Parts: sequence; C-alpha cells; structure tokens
Amino acid sequence: MMEVAFAILMSLVQLGVFVGLIVFVVKLVTKKGASSTEGSGVSIRRFFQYLIMLVMLAIAAFGVIGIIDAVASAGSAVTRDTSAIARSIAFVVVGIPVYGGLALYTRRQLVREPREARSFGWLGYLTIALVGSLIFVMSFTVAFVGELLAEGNVDRTALVSMIVWGGVWFGHWWVAGQRAEESRMQFHLLAGSAVGLVPLGIGAGVAIGAALGEIYDAVFSVTAVDAGVETLVRGLVLFVIGALAWLFYWIGHARKTDRSVPWLIYVLLFGVLGGVITFVVGTGTLVYGFLDWFIGDVGSTSAASHFAFVPGAVAALVVGAGSWGYHRVVLGSRAGEARTEVHRVYDYLLSGAGLIVAASGLGTLITVALDAIGNATTVGSRGSTSAAGIMLLIIGVPLWWRHWSTVRHFRASEPGEEVASVTRRIYLFVLFGATSLVAVISLIVLIFIAVEDLLEATVGAATISSIAVPVALIVTSGAVAWYHFAVFREDRSITPKEVVAVLREVIVVGSDADIATVASGTKAHVQALRTAGEPMDVETLDDVIATLGVTAHERVVVVSEEGRFTVTPIEG
Repeated sequence: MMEVAFAILMSLVQLGVFVGLIVFVVKLVTKKGASSTEGSGVSIRRFFQYLIMLVMLAIAAFGVIGIIDAVASAGSAVTRDTSAIARSIAFVVVGIPVYGGLALYTRRQLVREPREARSFGWLGYLTIALVGSLIFVMSFTVAFVGELLAEGNVDRTALVSMIVWGGVWFGHWWVAGQRAEESRMQFHLLAGSAVGLVPLGIGAGVAIGAALGEIYDAVFSVTAVDAGVETLVRGLVLFVIGALAWLFYWIGHARKTDRSVPWLIYVLLFGVLGGVITFVVGTGTLVYGFLDWFIGDVGSTSAASHFAFVPGAVAALVVGAGSWGYHRVVLGSRAGEARTEVHRVYDYLLSGAGLIVAASGLGTLITVALDAIGNATTVGSRGSTSAAGIMLLIIGVPLWWRHWSTVRHFRASEPGEEVASVTRRIYLFVLFGATSLVAVISLIVLIFIAVEDLLEATVGAATISSIAVPVALIVTSGAVAWYHFAVFREDRSITPKEVVAVLREVIVVGSDADIATVASGTKAHVQALRTAGEPMDVETLDDVIATLGVTAHERVVVVSEEGRFTVTPIEG
C-alpha cells in the first residue's frame, strides 16, 4: 500500500509542477505592464519555495511512516525490507530539516510582510497540503477500518499512515486558522467538501446496493451482490468516513461562505450534475432491464437472475436523487425570486444533459432500424439494443423538456435579459458547434464507406449496415444543430433596444449606502469600490437607478462625490 501511495504522490507532484509552471507563466504574462510593487523575482521565489515545501512535507511524512512501521515490525518473523528502511531513513534525514528550515523562513515572511499571507503561493500551498493530507487520511482510514471490520485484521501500516497524515492535516488546519485570511480559503473548503461528498455517495450506493442485494438473495435465492456482507461493511465504512469529512467541511464551513463562482461550481457540478448523472444511470438501468426482459433476448435466463441488477440500480437512483434534491434546495427556491444567472446555469445544464441522452437514444434506434434493413449480424440482439434506445428516450426527453420549457418561458416573458445571458450564449454556441462538428465528421465517414464499397463493387445490404452509425449521427446531431441555430437566429431578431436595457456590470465608487442602494435597484452584478463619506441623496440614487435601467451599455461606472453622480460607460 505504501508503494502505491508513494507512486501516486510522485505522479501528482510531476503533474503539479507542470500545472504550476503554466499558472505561474500565465500570471506573469497577465501582470505584465500592471502596476505592482512586487517584481517577478518574488513570484519565482514563492513558486519554488512552496513547491519544495510540499515535496519535502510528503517525503518526510512517508519517511516517518516507514520508520515507525519498521520499528513496530522489528520483533516479528516478517523478513525486513532493507531497501525500504534505507529509503525511509533517507527521506527523514533530508525531508524534515529542509521542510523545517523553509517553514521557519515562511513564518518570518508571514510576520514581516502581510502580503505574503494573501499571496497565491501561500494559499496554494495550504490548499494542496490540506486537501492532499485529507485524501490520504480518508484513504488509510477506510483501508484500516474496513480491513478490521470485514476481515478482523489489523493493518498496522494503514493505522500508522492514518495517524501521521492526520497530524499533517491538523497542523496545517491550525496554521491556516492563524496565518490565512478566512475569506481566501474558500476554495480549500469547497475542495474538502467535494473530497467528502464523493466517497459519501459511493459508500451510500455500495451499502444500499449490498443491503438490497442480501434481501433479494434471501427472497429469490439468487446472488445479486457477491460477498454481500463484506461489501455492505466496506460500503458503510466508506460512507461514514466520507460523511464525516463532508459534514465538517461543507455543513460546518463552506456552506456559510459567499456564493462565489467556485461555490456555485461545487454545488452545480458535484452536487446537482453529479446527482443527476447518478440518478439517470440508476433509472436508466431499471428501465432498460425491464424493457430488455420483454423485447430483448427473452428466455435466456430466469427472471430472478435477469432482474438481479435491481438492487444496484435502486441504490444509484436513491443516491442520485438525494444529492440532486439536497443541492437543489441549497441553491434556493425560485418562488417569488427574480431569475438569476445561477438559475440559468441550472436550467441550461440539465437541459443539455437531457438533450444529449435523448439524442443518444434516437441515434440508437435509427442505427437499429438501418442495421435491420441491412440484415447484418450484430453483437447482441437488436431487441436489447432497441430497449437501450427507448430507455434513453424515456429518460432524456422529460429531463430536457422540463428545463427547456422553463428556459422558453423566460425567453418569452423576459426576452432582453434571457437573450443577453452569457449562460445562454455559451449553451447555444457549444451545442451548435459540437453537433455541427459531429455531423461533419460523420458525413466524411459516410462518404468514405459508400465510395469504398462503390469502387470495390460491393454495394448492397451490408453497406446499409456499415453506414448505420454515421447516418444516425448525422440525423441526430444535424437536427440538434439546426434547431439551436434557429434558436440563435431568433435571438438575433430581438431589437437592440430590448437587449441593451440589460446591464451586466455596475462598478460603484461610493459609500456602503450608495453601493447597497444601487445593488438593490438593478439586476446587474455590482462591484464595489468603497469610499468614506456621507450617503448620497435618495432621490439622486433613484435617478441613477432609473438611468441604469435604460442605458445602452453593458458595463458602467457610477461615481459618488459630494452628493453628485456621474454614469460612465466602459468600452470593451
């Protein structure tokens, strides 16, 4: 286990160095020409300083684990691995002094220079150290507790690793609380929430599936899940460990932070979309299994054996619905609320997911139909493939229609705001571009197959079967591309006057009262540059808000100065 963990760590280090260099170069380029009191030399120093600290931290931790494990097994009959012991000693001798020296230097920098605590290097170091040690702690804890409960064995290496990495995590958590701004540690809290959510969901699914499998086996005398009791125990262990991490990070900390872009990415990507995918997989498996029993390869197995998939499918359905439902509640109810970009991301995300599933189902059925015309021998029965296509349509069409109907409703009631939405533009461009590319590539493949058979004088029924897949892709992707291109043209038909009334951004230079009033009176995103002084006259602010409602600019600056204001458009 130690060798595997160390190999994974070294791979992550190499990847981290590569990604870090890219980010570092990008930051230098983007800062070129900007006013800054810190030169590129400081950035270079921070990059290598914190990179070396991370590597030395990992090396020292694995060295300590190896030495403790070797000392604990000194009196046993197990043959000692001298090379592993030597490696651990080398890790400790080099890793601890180097890391200790850099840690002391960093502490002095944090005390002397306040900007160090806000630097990308320091925050990146804390984030990687905390999330990395959390992953190691959870992994070794799952291994130790699972082996103890399922097999009755004590995995000493996992126990030692769990304790050492737990100390690393606790130490960095304490340092983060003392030497890092809480508002700038949101990414770490969200990453920890995701690290806990994933095993929580997987463990819940495994445990529910194993429990239902045992019940299914008892009722129908068919083994639905191999080694059900052991699987149940390991699933519960994974669930409990993941739940503890998720409760600590998300419920205890991250949920209360600002709804920033990373916060929304976590909720929408991990919570909502992850839950939707899991729910669709579980529901689709159930639907496919029942359809396959009636129109697929009927009679090849007994009913009890055929439906042995039900426990696992129900488990996925329950876990997916739970994650989807909870994070939808976290986003908040729409009742009585103005439509925001968060609502749009949610609707377009699920609409796109449903459309892809439905298009896949339609393409599958077209492929089966053309294959039947060609009378080709396919892998598996056409009935089972047809069942899969019907299942995809049953799952995808309602999901797409539910959320696309919401989009169409707001497109009709609030055309200016909906059309001006960045989310809508991205959705239309991505779908139109991706489906057009698929259609073009499929057309090339179709022409290649047809011309090749024509030149070889083998055109016949088999050709129809050969072109079934590209034809299906052309039909489905072409239809999707055509429809969304029509939607795009319809959006372009809106008069400029309807669109320009939607402000994307307002930068307010003024007091807190000015900022709050402008923010409450416009739907645009308000950036604040606070100044001291008395609030402006309310009537004047009302005039500002009224002016913003009809200003033909997407970004403006509102400047408050001695009870007067100016509204200036930002070009570009």
